[in-house]
Amino acid sequence: MRTTKKITLSAMMVAMSAVLIVVGVLSGVLDLSACAVSSLLVAFVFIEIGAPYTYLVWLSTSLILFISYPSSLIWLEYLGVFGIYPIIKAYIERLPRWSWLLLKLLFGNAVIIVMILLSEFITGAPFFEGIAEWWLKVGVYLFLNVAFILYDVFMTVLVRFYFEKLRHRFKHLLK
Repeated sequence: MRTTKKITLSAMMVAMSAVLIVVGVLSGVLDLSACAVSSLLVAFVFIEIGAPYTYLVWLSTSLILFISYPSSLIWLEYLGVFGIYPIIKAYIERLPRWSWLLLKLLFGNAVIIVMILLSEFITGAPFFEGIAEWWLKVGVYLFLNVAFILYDVFMTVLVRFYFEKLRHRFKHLLK
């Protein structure tokens, strides 16, 4: 594929991701779901074009979200979790299979902790404010881990679906 086509496809994925996430933000309840779906576009770019353009899509989408909604933390969620995870996942899954779950959980927990600390720093409010019981805090943390694992399964199933059912339809367009 020529460089012009790669840049054009990357720009289209940035535009589609940004529009999808903005629609999610405007709906008021679908912002994280839109981020999760738009991360599939990052995975698509990684599969079809390669790593340098994937980073371009991830960072450009994050920048557009920051410019569009600087008061919202959606750009930070996309930058730190949803945009980078398809890239990290692809690199982790090149390693021996026995290490996948451990590395994904290490990454997921590191991201959860960093996001909690960043949200506390940016908003000035403690993340667990109003939760007095320690077991509720542990429950929230465990829920975030389960949500991360489900997101990983979501990504795996949809990427496999793309490989098995859709890729042959797009192959002639991506030459």
